[in-house]
Amino acid sequence: MNARRRRKIFLTIVNYIVIVIILMMCYRVYKLWYENYKLSNPQLIEAVSTNYSEEQPLEGILLWDEQLIYAPRDGILSYPVPRARYVAKGEILAALDGVAVRAPYPAYFYPALDGQEGQWVYPKLWPDFSPFPEFESASLIEDGTFMARGEPIGKLIPQPQVLRCIAYLDDTPSLMRTLRAKDNPTIRIRTEYEGKERRADVVAVKTSGRKLKVYLRLPFFPPSVLRSRAFTASIVTDVQKGVMIPDTAVITREGKNMVFMVNGNSTELHAVEGFPADDGNFFIEKGVQPGNKLILNADAIIFNLKDENIRIW
Repeated sequence: MNARRRRKIFLTIVNYIVIVIILMMCYRVYKLWYENYKLSNPQLIEAVSTNYSEEQPLEGILLWDEQLIYAPRDGILSYPVPRARYVAKGEILAALDGVAVRAPYPAYFYPALDGQEGQWVYPKLWPDFSPFPEFESASLIEDGTFMARGEPIGKLIPQPQVLRCIAYLDDTPSLMRTLRAKDNPTIRIRTEYEGKERRADVVAVKTSGRKLKVYLRLPFFPPSVLRSRAFTASIVTDVQKGVMIPDTAVITREGKNMVFMVNGNSTELHAVEGFPADDGNFFIEKGVQPGNKLILNADAIIFNLKDENIRIW
């Protein structure tokens, strides 16, 4: 290879290197310009008024006062109605060889047992955060069964009485606000079979980490719930008024939630009260009014933002 050809190849390589250097410099200049542009022209959002309410599943256990009814004699058992029902004082509960067993007081009578009678009591179920004991649904005692004297033939649940529930719930800001709202708090409960909301009295609450254990008085007691001591429903928190914004508009400084509020061509770091909501949003109760303009990606520009660089086009 002669010197002229080598020189030509060398110049070609140098040209490519120069082009690459120029492109890299252009990219760096563009990046600096773009970053400065983002700082000078941040994306803004407008706070919108909204009502906020949370819903979470409740899975708990039911408690009621009950008394076993025992066969007063040997005999073949028969029931006038083989299901849970209300009985008045003196009404026939069952018969043994045709001899009636009557209700000693007004109550629900349920000709079924689940093995938890006498053991399913508040002092055993409330104190700690252990999982609830295992249990099965009540099994009906069949007509025509021979019963020896002293064997249980069903149970009475005195009426009227309040149906109670113990359940675990997630500790959320909205739920805690509802529980602390008054001296005698209530929470809204929606059951699948009723499909409507009812208010349950909150008797006691205790916490462990992010979990709550609640003791409730339910506003209903149909005899159908006696089939199982399990209870499922939905908890709906009270409606709160405020504004909802993307959580990227909120930063934390010195333990406080803050937003960059834009007013004309200036910004102000403004403290707010609220909590993270679902779907990447943040619900603000105090500190922002509907219509206020905020910087969307506040965390990305917090250390570089200068008030005089804000422009709204």
